[in-house]
Amino acid sequence: MRTLILLVLLAIASASLHAQTACGYISASAKPPQSEGIYPADIVRIDGQDVPKRALKRYPLSVGKHRIALQEQVASTPRGYTLLRKLGNKATAVVLKIIEIDVKANTNHQLGAKLDKAKIDRKQPDAFWEPVVWKETAAACR
Repeated sequence: MRTLILLVLLAIASASLHAQTACGYISASAKPPQSEGIYPADIVRIDGQDVPKRALKRYPLSVGKHRIALQEQVASTPRGYTLLRKLGNKATAVVLKIIEIDVKANTNHQLGAKLDKAKIDRKQPDAFWEPVVWKETAAACR
């Protein structure tokens, strides 16, 4: 009986340890599907902490909810720049927007800026985009 209890406790401890060390990724691709109105964005903060720029733009995170601050880069692409100018949007101040995501184990969450043409307004120059998770793919996390 003691052996059975010990095995159950070990199984619970092992599952708990795995849950604590499980991770996933968030990333900001330079090539999101612009044909779907999704443009590049930079990851600036994770859970209120500034993050260093990385060439890969991929950050490992623990499983669970996280708040990610993004800065849109719509005008950094020729298509986005042209579209914003045609719609009358001029250069705007840097505005960070927050997205809360539930990071899943062994998953890469691709983030971007979703352009909403209907919300381009000179009185609200930062209303034209929202942060989105546009793709989730399997990615072993260690």
